Amino acid sequence: MEIMINDAFRHCRQEANNTNLSQQSSANENLNEGTRNDHTGFHEILNVGRQALYEGSNYTKLEFIIKLYHIKVLCVLSDKAMNMILFVYKDAFKQAKFPSSASEAKKIINKSGLNYIKIDACPKYCMLYLGDEKYLEACKTCGTSRWKPKKKKIIAKVLCYFPLKPRLQRLFSCSKTAQDMRSHALDNNKDCLMRHPRDGEAWKTFDLIHPEFSLDPRNVRLGLTTDGFSPLKTMSSTYSIWPVFFIPYTLHPWMCMKHTSFILSMIIPGKRSPRNNIDVFLQPLIEELREP
Repeated sequence: MEIMINDAFRHCRQEANNTNLSQQSSANENLNEGTRNDHTGFHEILNVGRQALYEGSNYTKLEFIIKLYHIKVLCVLSDKAMNMILFVYKDAFKQAKFPSSASEAKKIINKSGLNYIKIDACPKYCMLYLGDEKYLEACKTCGTSRWKPKKKKIIAKVLCYFPLKPRLQRLFSCSKTAQDMRSHALDNNKDCLMRHPRDGEAWKTFDLIHPEFSLDPRNVRLGLTTDGFSPLKTMSSTYSIWPVFFIPYTLHPWMCMKHTSFILSMIIPGKRSPRNNIDVFLQPLIEELREP
């Protein structure tokens, strides 16, 4: 577990070392400078990864939390059910270092750095409350209130946005996936059969138009896809949400289309399809892709 954490947080450790060197050289100028949050999170999650759940246990505290939270997600357990399970565990195994609640387990997992951002949206899919419009009380297009009717200060619609850069950094930080992310340039197609997007005309044409981009195999090529589904798992329900995924085409052809390789970009809330207004919700994603 410790090797995995160090591997995944390699860029944080490198930045921390560089920060320490610069602080030592200019200590008199930066006496009040604090530790960066990402470095603090790395050290905290590393300490949790070193702690045994109890003496003689096959699990560390971090391994147990991740596996238990994985079961929570797969079985669609509520936070209340999770708290009740943890209460029984703590009562039965008093020497074990269980988290006290589901919220504490979430806080530990969130220190991995792969968090998401909540962005308020118009209930009628007209706009996002971003930038200069962040503090508006109603939609500038249709005039619909930002809040739920008859409920004080409860947001009517919220977009969950998952920043792309940290997720790509994590792929290149891990030694097991960094090599796979360059496989499109390392593998040779000797029989000219179509097995991967790189074998298609669109990929080859893009290389001709952007030769500088294609020279570096570390540059990432992504496919964007979305579709609605009912979170209640019933066809009779009219409610649907719209997750937006990235597909990393730079991976091996047998890896890029596996659901474990998909990168979740955002979750567009329901209850109906955004239709032509989907471009409204893609604004933060477009802004991030335009960043140098």
